[in-house]
Amino acid sequence: MQTKNTNLRLQREAKKAFKEQQTMIKKQGKITNNFVYGPNPENLNEWFFVVFGLDDHFKGGYYLGSVVCPDSYPQKPPSIKVHTMNGRFCIDEGICLSVTEYHPESWNPAWTVSHIILGLITFWLSDEDTAGVEYHNSPADARKQ
Repeated sequence: MQTKNTNLRLQREAKKAFKEQQTMIKKQGKITNNFVYGPNPENLNEWFFVVFGLDDHFKGGYYLGSVVCPDSYPQKPPSIKVHTMNGRFCIDEGICLSVTEYHPESWNPAWTVSHIILGLITFWLSDEDTAGVEYHNSPADARKQ
């Protein structure tokens, strides 16, 4: 069962996400950090994001994913998945990053859903392998599919 602290934290993150995205649009006329995100209105523990504006092999793509926070968030890390074809990650499978439930020893409760998505994007553009990566040590051309 979700704790009161988890609920308050996720509400605060949702308000901050909305405000940051609105401010970015007002000041710059568009979203400039390559993703939009927000919580599921039915379940604050589940957040959805769309990654876009990536360079190289991912140029022109829009990629839907989710971050699912456990009831003990932020004390325990969330999981992250990408739900659309993307040429980098397996669809609907957990992705092993230091900011996910795969590495609770690396988790920092100060990190937010925004930090998790930024971490995913950074990893996305690298050539590193991990659980949930679709193309292990493959040529970059294979990602263009």
